[in-house]
Amino acid sequence: MSRGDFSPAAPVNGPTSNTGQKSEQSGALVDYLTFTVKESALDAIGEWNHRELFFAVFGRTGLSVSDLRPRFWQFYPASANIVDAIGESAGRIGQGREETVCISLSGAGCARVQDWLHVANMLEMIGAKITRLDLAYDDYTGQTLNVHALEQAALRGEFAENGRPPKTSFLSDHGSGAGSTLYVGQKGHKQLCAYEKGKQLGNPESPWVRVEARLYGKHQHVPADALRRPGEFLRGAYSYLQKLLRGACDRCETIKQTVSDSAVAAVTWFRRQAGQTLGVILEAAGVELPEKLRNVISRNGTPGRFRRIPTDRLLANLSESIDLICASGDPRLASKAAPTFDLLRPTFGVIHAC
Repeated sequence: MSRGDFSPAAPVNGPTSNTGQKSEQSGALVDYLTFTVKESALDAIGEWNHRELFFAVFGRTGLSVSDLRPRFWQFYPASANIVDAIGESAGRIGQGREETVCISLSGAGCARVQDWLHVANMLEMIGAKITRLDLAYDDYTGQTLNVHALEQAALRGEFAENGRPPKTSFLSDHGSGAGSTLYVGQKGHKQLCAYEKGKQLGNPESPWVRVEARLYGKHQHVPADALRRPGEFLRGAYSYLQKLLRGACDRCETIKQTVSDSAVAAVTWFRRQAGQTLGVILEAAGVELPEKLRNVISRNGTPGRFRRIPTDRLLANLSESIDLICASGDPRLASKAAPTFDLLRPTFGVIHAC
């Protein structure tokens, strides 16, 4: 293996299947992927277009691909949008630059991929080059990872890999509860990002911490095998992480945690913005309140904080989160904000969680 390659760490205990996000062997998530492929390599396989290429690589995702338009993106003269069922962006496709095609899938798009083993096999078959790959590990309880401890480790030079310590920066929330972020390394080369994910979603009490290794293919070779064993390559990117990261995280648990922390933020926001108004309406309207408000106040659509979560998983997990908030015994959340969400509960229907 050349000096510029990313190499995985020794395997760790975890799920044994490679199929899909939930059962990845080494317990990390693929959270961003960009690759390029030469048109000549695709022509050798047979007739193709940008849409057929996308579905051949990623399979059934529930995502849609628009027509190519003469719109510049990443120096490509023509581009297409990748969107989910409600039209939210999940990535882009570019074509026409140096006879290559580029596909970039965001975190929202990667969450839809069911079989990363298939993706890796396809990328190898067509000779694709990975130009960016983000691998993420979630510590939902905060018992393993702490951004402030990671900052101190970075200052001690613990993230130095075969050379001088990389550049670091730390964005502190100074105790506001908005969440702090640590950056190690440079964008475009190799970069570690560790941040308080739950707090940044709006729950100041959340212990959830995420670390991401962002691997770039400009100066190193990023192998497709990293899609098969993301946890190993995440640990291998920085030897210090091998001491910390144990076990597995999975996409379904990440979605549940995202909904949970976002629900706390939504309830807190509603209580602050409309709690008094709702209290007066409750006294005036009595038991007929739900039907009246549903007809007069509610609107179709999904708030921005929830848009990147698949609808079926969102509604089921949100219903569960609301129950937990109401049962928490915290009057600031349950006593006034919960009735608002009760108005929405009849529209949920019977939906199974992830």
